[in-house]
Amino acid sequence: MTSPATPAPRRSVPRLVADLVAAFAVLVFALVFGLASIYYDSQFSGFAMACGTGPYPGLQCNGTVLAIATVGLLIVTVLAFCIGLGMTIVRIIQKRLVFVWPVGALAVMIVAFYFFTWLASQTAPTA
Repeated sequence: MTSPATPAPRRSVPRLVADLVAAFAVLVFALVFGLASIYYDSQFSGFAMACGTGPYPGLQCNGTVLAIATVGLLIVTVLAFCIGLGMTIVRIIQKRLVFVWPVGALAVMIVAFYFFTWLASQTAPTA
């Protein structure tokens, strides 16, 4: 004989509404931040245009590092947003705490933006 499954505890309506509003607000901000970061990412090609004939020290005017920074920022930004959006939908269906996934996705996008921008800045030629 098995006992019936206990239903999940009901969440209060104000908390549920605040959770959903916060999640969607963070998702919208993450979308805007992601689009702005992708636009900024497209500006990195100007670094390679400023390079003349070499040799250059270190990472300066290194096209491979610049390509890694450009593609890396694009991939991490898109994947973080898609995972954040997908897990938000899953958590809504599961009736669990929702806003954690969009906040995590936004944090990953911000860290990636600063890291890959720093990496791309290492390839910029000095005047």
